Amino acid sequence: MKEFLAKPGFMTDAGTLGADLSYLLAVIFTFLFLISWGLAKKGLGTKHHKLIFVSMISMALYFCGYYYARQLGVLALEGKEGFGGPQSVYNNVFVPILTIHLILVTFGLIMAGYMIVQGFRASRRENGDYVLLDQVLKVSSGPFNRVLLIILGLWAANQALLIFVRHASTAASLAWGLIFASIAGVVSLEKLIERWLPNGARRHRILGRGTMIVYALILVTSTLTYLMLYVIYPAKH
Repeated sequence: MKEFLAKPGFMTDAGTLGADLSYLLAVIFTFLFLISWGLAKKGLGTKHHKLIFVSMISMALYFCGYYYARQLGVLALEGKEGFGGPQSVYNNVFVPILTIHLILVTFGLIMAGYMIVQGFRASRRENGDYVLLDQVLKVSSGPFNRVLLIILGLWAANQALLIFVRHASTAASLAWGLIFASIAGVVSLEKLIERWLPNGARRHRILGRGTMIVYALILVTSTLTYLMLYVIYPAKH
């Protein structure tokens, strides 16, 4: 997978196939999310539901595979490899932007899963169309605890794979540990969110807007990272 992603790209002379695909798909997914958001604003619940569901699942599958192959970008934080600019720019500009980008991607992937589940819970089909329910939406303790146990099990399985199969670096293991901790944190925050936004329909709309802002920022940081790596400061071979 690493060898495939490292092949020459098609957008710039210095770019790689993985970087070009990643950036192009970031643009496409953001565009699809904006269309889906527009459908929701028009009250077209079913069209919004189908488009956002397919888009988010596709985005999650691709970026999980891509960042898993790249060890979540931690290799870029461990050294200056791939960046051809001055060390001061690397330390003070590139690394902060990349760090923010990775945090936003992680949060965006978590919110994608959360919003899909919350969307199903907060809606029902009426006359063949999805409609948000204007009512209190809460989760009971039993399912809540089972979800936390599943997350713990997935983290343990992933750590075993990283250590014994992929022989990943400590930074990569730590990064994935932080991801699963973030997922568990978001799930735990559901109880707080229930108190803050007890109405399921209102919760979905407000968190949906926030998620769209996150995806827009992902595109901005992705664009800046791509430009700095492959246009402004490409590595000198």
